[in-house]
Amino acid sequence: MKKTLNFLIGLFAVTIFTACGGGAAQNGGDAAVTTPPTPGTAPATGDQVEISVAWWGSQVRHDRTVEVINLFMEQYPHIRVTYQFFDPDGYWTVMNTGVAANDVWDVFQMGGNFPQFMNVILPLNDLIERGYIDITNAEPSYIEATSADGIVVGISNGVNTHGVAWDPAMFDAAGAQHPNEDWTWADFEAAAMLIHQELGVWGSSQITNDFINLTLWVTQSGYNFFDPETFSTTLGFTDPQITAGYYAMRSRIVQAGAMPDPGDEMVITDIEGDPLVTGQAAMTWIASNQFVALANAAGRDLRLAPLPRVFHGGESGMAINSSQMFSIFNGTPHPEAAAQFVSFFQNSIEANQILLGERGVPIMSHVRYALQADMDPMVAQTYELIDVAGRLDTGAGNPIESPNNPEIEDHHNLLMQQVIFGIITPEQAAQQIFDFATSVLG
Repeated sequence: MKKTLNFLIGLFAVTIFTACGGGAAQNGGDAAVTTPPTPGTAPATGDQVEISVAWWGSQVRHDRTVEVINLFMEQYPHIRVTYQFFDPDGYWTVMNTGVAANDVWDVFQMGGNFPQFMNVILPLNDLIERGYIDITNAEPSYIEATSADGIVVGISNGVNTHGVAWDPAMFDAAGAQHPNEDWTWADFEAAAMLIHQELGVWGSSQITNDFINLTLWVTQSGYNFFDPETFSTTLGFTDPQITAGYYAMRSRIVQAGAMPDPGDEMVITDIEGDPLVTGQAAMTWIASNQFVALANAAGRDLRLAPLPRVFHGGESGMAINSSQMFSIFNGTPHPEAAAQFVSFFQNSIEANQILLGERGVPIMSHVRYALQADMDPMVAQTYELIDVAGRLDTGAGNPIESPNNPEIEDHHNLLMQQVIFGIITPEQAAQQIFDFATSVLG
């Protein structure tokens, strides 16, 4: 089945943006080339052209991106690059003004809100086919993450996913089976129950965004919670009872004392206070970019596993969350030069040794392998999880977040509490979330 990756930038931002002033357009300088070109970065010649590039982010991002721009101009001396950088609010203010005038930068950073900017985005399919953007070392699913209806709207600058952090010593002490690439929700439940029974601790800590797991359950069942063909403005499934199994499973674990109840979860406010860190739980659910902080806080050996799935050998539904992407303006006079910059940014090992994954884990395998050579083992685990998620059959995923996501999520959380406390049944919760979502989506 088609592989796709969810573009949930609003829910899982790889980078925490810090405010800093927008810079005026600037030009890069010159420096010596220290390494030979890598795939997709071969020096090119041609008529002198100028392209503009813009992005948002922290000062660290600005500094590293400018250094890469200078490196690009060394290897592509016929392409002059001007650039602007902003804090997020400033970026979107300028972006919206430019869109209204149909005059934006040649290359611009874009997030999960890309559908509202489709009128200025250049489809990249032709530039990829003609070799201006090299995606040879990217899993197809990484490209599909930044695509809509088969149109490649950008190339991801870095990715993230979610997984389960777990303590191998606690699993061994309880005699529980270790998580693996093909484990299921039933395996997760069995491990949590056994660990609680044998060790007297929670089998699993909090699930930080339970609604995401509900939508994951639907994807693993062969559908989408939201329909990508309507840009997530309608539901993508018709049987309300698809989600009943998830409500039932979660409530069983909590009612058995193998997972915190809603009251206990409220006091878990940060990574350092997670029960896995304090030894009160054997598993927890995290974004992959949080794993290093979690392991460092715990001060002991922890591992990182993919999310469980509904069926052994079934669709994983795992979402690779693109932090953001570089898109190209459909009115640019120099699409080939813009594409060469985008390709260089993603493929150059030397460039990525400067960027150091600040925007997320690089999508190109040869870049990830090069960076892993001198990487902390805990960081390497996050890269390995991205590799696993990229090659798994993710099922009928949806790259577009629903505009009604927050209120549907809040209602799901209320229903989950009511199931846990025995106020309603899992089947009633499944019907009610279906009816509520249908209503708010209109």
